[in-house]
Amino acid sequence: MNVLKALFLSISLMLAHSVFSQDGSYGQVERVQFELEKTPFKFNLNAGPYRSRLGYGTGKENGFNQPAFFVQVYFPFKRSLDTPSNFERGNSDPDYYDRLFTVCPIALFHITDKGGNGVGLGQELSFRVKPKWFIKSQLALAWLEASSSINDGLESGLNFHHHWYVSAYLNKQTALLFGFNHISNGRILDDEIGANFDMLTFGFSYTLL
Repeated sequence: MNVLKALFLSISLMLAHSVFSQDGSYGQVERVQFELEKTPFKFNLNAGPYRSRLGYGTGKENGFNQPAFFVQVYFPFKRSLDTPSNFERGNSDPDYYDRLFTVCPIALFHITDKGGNGVGLGQELSFRVKPKWFIKSQLALAWLEASSSINDGLESGLNFHHHWYVSAYLNKQTALLFGFNHISNGRILDDEIGANFDMLTFGFSYTLL
């Protein structure tokens, strides 16, 4: 839990710094506009250690000691909010990376080292905190397939797939990602406890410009 607290603290500090380090601009009101945009092909590839939080089983599966992987593919459109001047800047602008706020549908595929896997559809919210730094939150509904004889934190059936992460652009096409992934049914989709899975994520995103 110390790792998770440190992650959330760092995100909070980044947000605070972005708000109060703009030479007083946080006190000004600036006009923005909302548009639906067509976007180029983009995907994220994530890997990292995971733990099972299911009640049965003890040992390494209950700690961040085994690997899992998941891929996210973005739909070719997004809803964007930004200042009018930024909408006039094209992909060729070397100093501009993405909108102030976006909502984009995604598809995902998730797999663990033990073979548990899932596919899902959802949405990503993205908030710019610095020109190259973004905080993002994804929520998807995923169908999982997992063996009852193993404990990788996954259970067959519908579950929620959450991913909170920070994205830092290296260039116009590539960004480094680090964050936290949680899968569970929240006892909303089923009265029984479903998956209960945590993962520390590290990866990259790539946009085909």
